[in-house]
Amino acid sequence: RICNLVLYILVIIHWNACIYYAISKSLGFGSDTWVFPNISKPEYSSLTRSYVYCLYWSTLTLTTIGEMPAPVRDEEYLFVVFDFLVGVLIFATIVGNVGSMIANMNATRAEFQARIDAIKHYMHFRKVSRELETRVIKWFDYLWTNQKAVDEQEVLKNLPNKLRAEIAINVHLETLKKVRIFQDCEAGLLVELVLKLRPQVFSPGDYICRKGDIGKEMYIIKEG
Repeated sequence: RICNLVLYILVIIHWNACIYYAISKSLGFGSDTWVFPNISKPEYSSLTRSYVYCLYWSTLTLTTIGEMPAPVRDEEYLFVVFDFLVGVLIFATIVGNVGSMIANMNATRAEFQARIDAIKHYMHFRKVSRELETRVIKWFDYLWTNQKAVDEQEVLKNLPNKLRAEIAINVHLETLKKVRIFQDCEAGLLVELVLKLRPQVFSPGDYICRKGDIGKEMYIIKEG
């Protein structure tokens, strides 16, 4: 999004530079202090210097950060006024887009922080041991650090069942195929199994199961 915004701004600056050069040519190069200098001068005769000068003029004018010669003719005044308005729109667009991206980033963090605050409040209310509380907080930190804080069920709940199934197959089918007991199963059975999978995240050092536990679930390690 930032790259697209920068590209659009560069295109506007480029075309504005071209228009400035065209106006200068129409009014006469070097006819006053505002237009492009006389191209008969050696330092302004090359095409590269002409483009760089116009690009420089366009950038300073649109960003309103530099001092340029004041316009002399009515046409020049009108063009400069138009440029200032475009510059204001560019500045407003930049501020709006950057603000929107920061707000979106903060919204995700704020939502995640709200979940942490809720569980902290619950643990304090229930007088959970300090050691267990620390483990819970570390688990949340692990989720955020490794970008695993997305709740898949919550994200996909608004999708139709068919699309939800296709996403689940796309995400989990290859993992299921790596398990030896499922390698010779029919595709239809694998699809049904994929739809039953529920992702779980464990922080480093956590026990997934212990010897002697009654097995009620089957775990497939995808990462770790």
